[in-house]
Amino acid sequence: MSSLLDPEMTFASLAAEVGLDVRLRKAVAGMGLVRPTLVQSKCLPLALSSGRDLMVRAKTGSGKTLAYCLPLLQKILAKKLEQQQQSSSSSRHNNDISAVILVPTRELCSQVTKVLQALMYYCNEHIKLAPLSGSHGRGKKAKEEMTRQEALLRDRPDVVVATPTGLAHHIQNGTVELKSSVETVVVDEADLVLSFGHEKALREIIGGLPKIYQGFLMSATLSEDVDSIKKIFLNSPVILKLEEDDDVGVNRKLKQFYLCLPKKDKGLVIYVFLKLGLLRGKGLFFVNTTDAAYRLKLLLEQFHIRSSVLNGELPIHSRLNIIEQYNVGNFDYLIATDESAANTVDSNEVDDNDNHADEGEKKKKAPKRSKKRDSEYGVSRGLDFRKVAFVVNVDFPQTAKSYAHRVGRTARGGASGVALSLVEMESDEQMEMLEKVQEDQPDVPVLGSATEQLQPAAPKEGDPEDMAGIPAPQMQPQPSPLDFDLHEIEGFRYRVEDVSRAVTRMAVKETRAAELKAEILNSERLQYHFEENPTDLQLLRHDRVATHVSKVQEHLKHVPKYLLPRGMQVAKLNKKRKRKKARVYGGRRTDNDPLQAFDGAGDVDLGNVAGAEEEDGLAEFFEDDDGEDDSQMMAKKQKTGESEGKLFTGAQDGTGESTAGRNKWKERHRKGKFSGKARKSERKHKAPLGI
Repeated sequence: MSSLLDPEMTFASLAAEVGLDVRLRKAVAGMGLVRPTLVQSKCLPLALSSGRDLMVRAKTGSGKTLAYCLPLLQKILAKKLEQQQQSSSSSRHNNDISAVILVPTRELCSQVTKVLQALMYYCNEHIKLAPLSGSHGRGKKAKEEMTRQEALLRDRPDVVVATPTGLAHHIQNGTVELKSSVETVVVDEADLVLSFGHEKALREIIGGLPKIYQGFLMSATLSEDVDSIKKIFLNSPVILKLEEDDDVGVNRKLKQFYLCLPKKDKGLVIYVFLKLGLLRGKGLFFVNTTDAAYRLKLLLEQFHIRSSVLNGELPIHSRLNIIEQYNVGNFDYLIATDESAANTVDSNEVDDNDNHADEGEKKKKAPKRSKKRDSEYGVSRGLDFRKVAFVVNVDFPQTAKSYAHRVGRTARGGASGVALSLVEMESDEQMEMLEKVQEDQPDVPVLGSATEQLQPAAPKEGDPEDMAGIPAPQMQPQPSPLDFDLHEIEGFRYRVEDVSRAVTRMAVKETRAAELKAEILNSERLQYHFEENPTDLQLLRHDRVATHVSKVQEHLKHVPKYLLPRGMQVAKLNKKRKRKKARVYGGRRTDNDPLQAFDGAGDVDLGNVAGAEEEDGLAEFFEDDDGEDDSQMMAKKQKTGESEGKLFTGAQDGTGESTAGRNKWKERHRKGKFSGKARKSERKHKAPLGI
């Protein structure tokens, strides 16, 4: 945590140094932030005092969003205060757009909006915010979304958060005007903006901006794409490479491993690692296709492991809801497709064998998928998934850059995290990409690369010429090979392979159809249609119930002990907190109830009932003990060493008085056997001696 936060600065001292508005100080304190990160402590003074353009390179989770949001809001508040003091100021400038924030994805647009809303908590009456995430498609729903955004722009907001494509649409339609008022322009996650196909939109936006403004360019990496955007948006910027301050960019809280295995054993390894607790906490699973995501979800569902799928085919509101539910903790495992990263290949990583026929077929099939999914969808970068304990690359990424973005979802904000990549040993492409990833990631000492559950394999002995004889700790590349033997989990193979037979192509198709029907049922826009056509709603609900993908068997929820490897135990997954049922009249105890746990060897006083000792040989069981109580009787039993079992009797044989709360309640309220009718019938059939 010390490498992430500024050890010599607090937010209070930083705010006093840069003259931060009191309302923003209170909002930051309300967010629970005490110390700024290095990015924030360096950016705020430069942005507010010098007013120069900034190009910031910092790793994921370093607080870049707050680093540009605070200066942006501070400038707007200062401007409004100055205009209020000048009575001659024109009203036109009070309501024009002052800042534009560009982000590559719609999910990131929503996340930045939430951060701004939190910072504007004490000044939301003075600053207006408009998120413009664009609209996917050309149908009625897309037109309604554009109409809603146009209504937001008519209110003349101060800050606009948008994807480049979404903002370009409004510039073309003439619903937004930027040249006369914009003072700040931010491009967040700049290295991804061009990869999402926003190049044409960026040129449209730059033509609508004024010549003088302050620009922020935030990125985790510096590439050719970032350099090209810098030339377009920035003018002689101050470049901050804050990643270098953290021991050459090494995140020692992140432990990276890889495991070479056959492709068919991926499901087996994931099942064992989750059930045996080798991967604990909240997790993210990255796959390259939507079908692979649903296959993994159905496999985990068979073993009663709850998860959810996040992919570009879902509507934006559904995706945001899934992310929110995951962050809240309604489920612990999220399976995300990273199709955008998989289809994007860096110019520096183009292989010589790109002209092969099989790769040509893949490129032909790619447009079919892109028609269905949202082009502005992306989860491997920028989004803040909270408290992610581990990341699993079920499908190995196709670029080293994509790998860095994926594993950056964990070990954020100074927390610890684990990244596990499953590499198919029969794939030469993945083995080559693994080598490129290891070259891109910094080496770490062997001693510091293990966790409580996982540890790297022993490194191979190298040459004796080791760093000129310096006794430095032995280093190894990241990700490190995992010390794990697949033969130890052979006992689980039959369970996983048997269940995998139920995860067919038709089951995946039905699951995706069921999700689509659920979205239709939950759609607010279709409620009016269902009110006028109740038959459609009834048929849709019937189809949703009828198309159940597969039968989930109860016994698969548990792992038999004979399957466990030596020294391992089953981890507790999907723990549900059971509410204790409050007993109104106290718990029913049997240890002190003579009617429920009557000891045949003990003595009971029948109250000198006449003829009790002569009838049916009761004398050998009941003897007068001169008023001996239960405690004396138990002590007597321990001394004599009696070990006879207890005889459980009913409550109607008259052998003692019940101490259970239920019988007391019945007697107090004259219910059951204590009612008037029961007593009359008892008197009629009573024996002369009363027993």
